[in-house]
Amino acid sequence: MEIPNEETRVRHLAKMRELNRRMDKHIIDLDELNARLEENLREQRRRIFNGGETQQITASSNE
Repeated sequence: MEIPNEETRVRHLAKMRELNRRMDKHIIDLDELNARLEENLREQRRRIFNGGETQQITASSNE
Protein backbone atom coordinates (compact mmCIF):
# COMPACT_ATOMS: atom_id res chain seq x y z
CA MET A 1 0.00 0.00 0.00
CA GLU A 2 1.39 3.33 -1.03
CA ILE A 3 1.40 6.39 1.22
CA PRO A 4 -0.60 9.22 -0.41
CA ASN A 5 1.30 12.31 -1.46
CA GLU A 6 1.32 15.37 0.82
CA GLU A 7 -1.41 17.22 -1.11
CA THR A 8 -3.77 14.26 -0.76
CA ARG A 9 -2.96 13.88 2.94
CA VAL A 10 -3.61 17.58 3.56
CA ARG A 11 -6.91 17.43 1.69
CA HIS A 12 -8.05 14.31 3.56
CA LEU A 13 -7.01 15.79 6.88
CA ALA A 14 -9.06 18.93 6.16
CA LYS A 15 -12.09 16.78 5.31
CA MET A 16 -11.66 14.73 8.49
CA ARG A 17 -11.43 17.88 10.61
CA GLU A 18 -14.61 19.25 9.02
CA LEU A 19 -16.42 15.95 9.62
CA ASN A 20 -15.28 15.96 13.26
CA ARG A 21 -16.52 19.53 13.67
CA ARG A 22 -19.91 18.60 12.21
CA MET A 23 -20.19 15.50 14.40
CA ASP A 24 -19.33 17.57 17.48
CA LYS A 25 -22.14 19.99 16.55
CA HIS A 26 -24.61 17.11 16.20
CA ILE A 27 -23.51 15.67 19.54
CA ILE A 28 -24.11 19.05 21.20
CA ASP A 29 -27.57 19.22 19.60
CA LEU A 30 -28.38 15.71 20.84
CA ASP A 31 -27.13 16.56 24.35
CA GLU A 32 -29.41 19.61 24.43
CA LEU A 33 -32.38 17.57 23.19
CA ASN A 34 -31.68 14.90 25.80
CA ALA A 35 -31.56 17.53 28.56
CA ARG A 36 -34.93 18.96 27.45
CA LEU A 37 -36.49 15.48 27.33
CA GLU A 38 -35.14 14.65 30.78
CA GLU A 39 -36.56 17.90 32.17
CA ASN A 40 -39.95 17.16 30.59
CA LEU A 41 -39.92 13.69 32.14
CA ARG A 42 -39.05 15.12 35.57
CA GLU A 43 -41.88 17.63 35.23
CA GLN A 44 -44.34 14.85 34.29
CA ARG A 45 -43.26 12.85 37.32
CA ARG A 46 -43.73 15.90 39.56
CA ARG A 47 -47.26 16.45 38.23
CA ILE A 48 -48.14 12.77 38.70
CA PHE A 49 -46.67 12.72 42.22
CA ASN A 50 -48.49 15.92 43.19
CA GLY A 51 -51.79 14.65 41.78
CA GLY A 52 -51.92 17.30 39.08
CA GLU A 53 -51.95 14.88 36.20
CA THR A 54 -55.46 14.70 34.74
CA GLN A 55 -54.86 11.69 32.51
CA GLN A 56 -55.18 8.28 34.11
CA ILE A 57 -52.23 5.94 33.61
CA THR A 58 -53.46 2.49 32.61
CA ALA A 59 -51.54 -0.76 32.57
CA SER A 60 -51.18 -2.68 29.34
CA SER A 61 -53.53 -5.66 28.93
CA ASN A 62 -50.47 -7.86 28.38
CA GLU A 63 -49.21 -7.35 31.93
